[in-house]
Amino acid sequence: MSAPTLLVFDYPGRRPEARVSDLRLVDAGYDVHQLMAPPLPRAASAANYAQQALDTVAGSFGEVHAVLGYCMAAPLAQEAAVRAGCPRVLLFDGEPSTPHAVEVEYRKLLTSVGAPATLPSWWDTALLREHSERFLGLAEQHLTETIRRSLEEGAEPDEYDDEDGDDALAPLVGGFLDWLAYLVAAYRTEHPAWDGSVINFLSRQQPEIVAWPGARSTRSVRVDTARDDLLSDAATRRQVMETLREPAREHANPEEGAQ
Repeated sequence: MSAPTLLVFDYPGRRPEARVSDLRLVDAGYDVHQLMAPPLPRAASAANYAQQALDTVAGSFGEVHAVLGYCMAAPLAQEAAVRAGCPRVLLFDGEPSTPHAVEVEYRKLLTSVGAPATLPSWWDTALLREHSERFLGLAEQHLTETIRRSLEEGAEPDEYDDEDGDDALAPLVGGFLDWLAYLVAAYRTEHPAWDGSVINFLSRQQPEIVAWPGARSTRSVRVDTARDDLLSDAATRRQVMETLREPAREHANPEEGAQ
């Protein structure tokens, strides 16, 4: 019998929080597919982002046992579950992406390169909702100009060359755009209804979402640990293993509520 397949949405890169890989699900006999390995999708909606991520592993697995998602990857995990015909999504501090979250992260990107945390004049919530490439195109131009200006201000006369400098900036700007594309795509979801359950594992202070939009049922599992340690906590792993062993339709009654 082949190992049960798990699909994982967990944004790569450095961060203080533990990762889904810290659950060591491969050691427990699961066939784990990380769907957010570079090159990352640059899609205009959660549906397209999830589909592009699935396309990277198409044909390499059969029936999907569960889709897992960390934090604001939750909408992407739901979209993938709909497309993979999977009736179970496991979230970890799962929450929706919001315009405020995108704004906060954009400001952080600006300050990380020594620029003021001032949003560009074209910034508008309607643009964030728009299922198009316009936001990323404007962001790429603005970030490139901002980083170039920041470097020029700190450089000696004749030290900075525009053409060579922009080539050198490309990997940095690309990383910024990957992050923004992820956040914006996660926001652009319709929370599609599907005959599936969401089980949301929550750290000590994470707000609960009692009924996940579009899910047939929702269950919350509170773990008495800090957010950074949620995915490395032994209690989380024990609860996840128990959940994965349950029949997929175990939580069919939406009135179960949170536990």
